[in-house]
Amino acid sequence: MSQNARFRWLLLRRVAAQLSRSEQQGFTLIELLVASAITTIVLTVVFIGVLTAINGNRLAEARTRRRIDLSRAFDFISNEIRMANRINQTATTALGGSVTLEDVVTSSGLTMAELGNPDAIVLYLEIPISEPGPAICPAGSPNAGAARAQVDRIVYDVRPSTNGWLPPRAVHRHGRIPRLDGSIDPCSRPVSSDTLVDAIANQATPPECGTSARPGQLSGASGFYACVNGAEVDLNFKSDVTNLEVHRLSSKAASRVSNNIAIPVLKRDGRTGDTLDLSWTWTGASAGVTYRVFQAVNETQTEVASETNQAASVPLTGNIGENHCYTVIATFGSLASLESDPLCEIK
Repeated sequence: MSQNARFRWLLLRRVAAQLSRSEQQGFTLIELLVASAITTIVLTVVFIGVLTAINGNRLAEARTRRRIDLSRAFDFISNEIRMANRINQTATTALGGSVTLEDVVTSSGLTMAELGNPDAIVLYLEIPISEPGPAICPAGSPNAGAARAQVDRIVYDVRPSTNGWLPPRAVHRHGRIPRLDGSIDPCSRPVSSDTLVDAIANQATPPECGTSARPGQLSGASGFYACVNGAEVDLNFKSDVTNLEVHRLSSKAASRVSNNIAIPVLKRDGRTGDTLDLSWTWTGASAGVTYRVFQAVNETQTEVASETNQAASVPLTGNIGENHCYTVIATFGSLASLESDPLCEIK
C-alpha cells in the first residue's frame, strides 16, 4: 500500500469513529431543555387559540339561541294579541289612572294565587272562543258537564326564574294551551305559571311608551314591558345573553278583532223553587238594547228570555240533578256582544 493510500485509509477510519461516537452520545441536557421550552410555548399558544375559538363559538351560539327564543316568544304573544278583543281591560275595568293590571285581572275573576303570585303582570288579553260545539262540555273532556268557555283569559307576567330555567328572570303565561292549528279548546282547563321564555334581563329601566300627542299605557317590569295604545301593543324584551351583554327585541303587534263592545256580567240574585232569579250589568249602550238569556242543559242551548231590563227570572226546565248553565248577550242595532261567562245551577 502506498503512503497516500494508507493516509486516506486512516483518515476515513478516524472520521467514521467520530461519527459513531457522536451518534451514541445523543442530545445534551441544555439541548433537551431548550427543545422542551420551545414545545411548551408552541403548545400554550395553540391551546389559547383553541380556547378563544371555542369561547367565541359558544358566545355566538348563545346570542343566536337568545334571539331565536325571544323571536319565538314575541311571535307567540303577537299572535294572541291579534286574536284578542280586549287588551289590558275587562268588560268593567280598564288599565289607567289608579287602576292597575292586578285590578284588571281581579275583575276578570282570576286571583293572584291562581297565577302563582307573580312579581309583575305585563299583559292581560281576552280572546273570544268561537269554535262550534255543544253548550255543555261533553263527557271525557277536562271540564265535562260544565258550560263551554266563551272567552280565554290570557295573563303574561315576569318573575324570577325557577330551577331548571336560565336566570335571572322568566316570562310566564296563564291560559289555555292552543292546539297545533292555533285553535282553542273551550272545554280545556287553563294552565298557570307556564314558562314561555327564560334568561330575561333584570333591568329596571322602562322604555318610552307612546308620544306626548298619543300617550300609551306602560306595564311590566325588569326585562319585559308592554306599551298598549288602543289595539296596538309595543312589546319590549331584554335578554341576558351573557353577564356583560343584553339583547333587546322590540316590535309592535296589533289586534285584528279588538272592539269596544262590552261583555255582560251575569250574577245570581236568588232562587224560588225551580225559578232562578238572574241579573246582569253591562257598560255598553244604554238605549235600544235587548238582552237575550240562554239556557244550556245536556249540551242543548235554548233562549229562555229576552229583556230590555237587566234582570230576568228563568225556569230550571231539566231533570233533578242536571246542571243548568245560563249566559246573556246584549244586542243593539246590528251589533251584539259576546256571551257572558256562564252561571250554572243544579236543579
